[in-house]
Amino acid sequence: MKRKFRHLATRTLLAAGLALGLAGTAHAGPEDWETPEAIVHALYETISGDAGAKRDWDRYRALFLDGARMSVAMDSRIGSGIMGMGSEELIAHTESAYAATGFHELPLVTKVEQHGLLASVMSSFEIRLRRGDAEPLMRGLNHFQLLNDGERWWIVSNVGTVETPASPLPDALLPAARGGAR
Repeated sequence: MKRKFRHLATRTLLAAGLALGLAGTAHAGPEDWETPEAIVHALYETISGDAGAKRDWDRYRALFLDGARMSVAMDSRIGSGIMGMGSEELIAHTESAYAATGFHELPLVTKVEQHGLLASVMSSFEIRLRRGDAEPLMRGLNHFQLLNDGERWWIVSNVGTVETPASPLPDALLPAARGGAR
């Protein structure tokens, strides 16, 4: 009950701030969380930015249920192992690692399976330091778990992995132009 009240109070304050123009972001709003696809694409937009660009971290925070976790399994030239973090840790990591270089996580194919208020979203992506780079730095898969509280979608968790030669992206999650899904 206490958590539900705190959650409701937080949502009410955010909505009031948006309505009054007092929130720290001009972009967070119902269109970001009205569908599973929308919330995933809002995440990609908020995490991405050019070198020196200020990201809209308030919009980013508004996408996640309290306590949401992100984890990625890697086996690449950049590193190996499983890295897990909360949303605030991801903000700090992104600011320190990519402020000078830029970072763009761009969706390729997004597939949604939904049952009532639960959605599972599988999304292939590519990472580029600059949007116009000829080739991506890497590609991978994100698997988002979402819940809907009757009013909007929330990201509860995201697990991901980076593509390797031994484990390429599945054909069903490749863009149609490259022979994959439509």
